[in-house]
Amino acid sequence: MSDLDIAMLNRCVELPLRYGTVYVDSMLGWLVRWLRMLGVSVNYTPSFSDDYLAGVNGLLITRDRNLFRLRRGESLLLLTMNHEHWLATAILVLGVEPSINGERSLCPMCGSKLVRVGKDVIKNLVPPRVLSTHDEFWLCTGCGRVYWVGSHHGRINAMLSRARELVGKLTVKCVGNTLIIQAGDGDPN
Repeated sequence: MSDLDIAMLNRCVELPLRYGTVYVDSMLGWLVRWLRMLGVSVNYTPSFSDDYLAGVNGLLITRDRNLFRLRRGESLLLLTMNHEHWLATAILVLGVEPSINGERSLCPMCGSKLVRVGKDVIKNLVPPRVLSTHDEFWLCTGCGRVYWVGSHHGRINAMLSRARELVGKLTVKCVGNTLIIQAGDGDPN
């Protein structure tokens, strides 16, 4: 293993992988929210047991080396603590577009579909200032949270821009039956 290794997939396969649902281990809640914003259907709960995750049908993303070894199905082991590398690696492996799209994005909290709604639908759900300064709103069909393009959107776009840049620098190689993903920026952490 190299210092530049940031992730491993337990199969040598061509990327991107296509899965209807991705399972994510409990220690990766940050990544779950980002993947959902990018439109990835993520099955996640902090209470998933390793025994359950070892047997799920679908891609598992984890930082747990023991769980990675136990898995018979495809698993992506994240080796770095760097959140930007987590996101870039997931974007590369899953082949998702690193941009927020109201038609594709899912609720980052519960993973349900978002629907575009008018001000009249959410007028009692957001602060008056938000209602008066924004025209586009999305309502989660699951948990009822309301989303809009606020000041935080600049930080979201900056993170996605950095992840997009990192994806272009990642290298992939097969070693035995393991796909190794390396950071091309010289900084695995």
